[in-house]
Amino acid sequence: MRQVWVGFVLAVALAACGAEQSVPVAETPAGGEAAYGGMADMERMQSEEAPAAAPAPPPPADAMTSNTAAQAPSEPAGPAPVLFLAYSYAMNLEIPSQRLAGVMDRHVQACQAAGPRVCQLIGSSRTGDPESQMQGYLSLRAEPNWLNTFKGGIAQQADEAGGRMVGETTNSEDLTRQMVDTEARLRAQTELRNRLQELLRTSRGRLSDLLEVERELARVQSEIDAVQSQLAVMRTRVAMSELTIQYSSSPRPVGSDTFEPLRQAFANFLGIIVGGFAAIILIIAGLIPFAVVLIPLGWLLLRWRKNRGGRIFNRRAAAPPPPSES
Repeated sequence: MRQVWVGFVLAVALAACGAEQSVPVAETPAGGEAAYGGMADMERMQSEEAPAAAPAPPPPADAMTSNTAAQAPSEPAGPAPVLFLAYSYAMNLEIPSQRLAGVMDRHVQACQAAGPRVCQLIGSSRTGDPESQMQGYLSLRAEPNWLNTFKGGIAQQADEAGGRMVGETTNSEDLTRQMVDTEARLRAQTELRNRLQELLRTSRGRLSDLLEVERELARVQSEIDAVQSQLAVMRTRVAMSELTIQYSSSPRPVGSDTFEPLRQAFANFLGIIVGGFAAIILIIAGLIPFAVVLIPLGWLLLRWRKNRGGRIFNRRAAAPPPPSES
């Protein structure tokens, strides 16, 4: 019986200890570690009681790409650099001499028909004989889109005329720095001009000071005009590209000028002979003044020598040595 009571007392004591340990957990204020653990246990119990949800489908590739791009470190956003490039092109065409003039005239007419706002003819020249050999040159400045279309038809026109394009060159010049510097200088000069004009309107100083301001204003205005001209030229070079076309006739084994040197020689035969006689006459005409002076002097010298016995100076002839006795 004593053992039963001892066991009952031990059971009550153990139950009391368990109750004392469980009370602080329930009474711990929310926000602590115990509260976090309780909330986690409640969520775990609710998740165990709720039915298992179906797995979420994988995100689309576009969303993953956009998320990756969003998570990637963004580069500093800024305005894209603007480049001012002036392009120049050169083409060499080899065309039969009989058709070279026609091809060149079509190119000139195409530029003139486009108008000066689209194409400007800088210069052209043509030399030679259609029956032998010809050379041509054409330089123009045109709007880039029109020029690309024009260049695309040049090779076809050369093929139709029986020729070919033997060379093509493309060059570009970067005018970005020059234009940016020129525009900055123009802004600075314009601001200075505005200040000088304001000073001239509001100033009540001496006449000499006003005259000095006017002189400075005139100098600044002249610099503004010069800078604007430079800027306009550079903008024109950027807005319109240059094209230079060199035309040359195709080589011919025998042409009208093959025997030209021989024909020229026969044509100049009589002229060469007459030129030789003319040279002789000129030489004689040049010697006549000398003859008029030198011939009388020579005759007088000979006569004077004869009168002196053939001696020019007063020197007697040395006597011959006496014969030696043997």
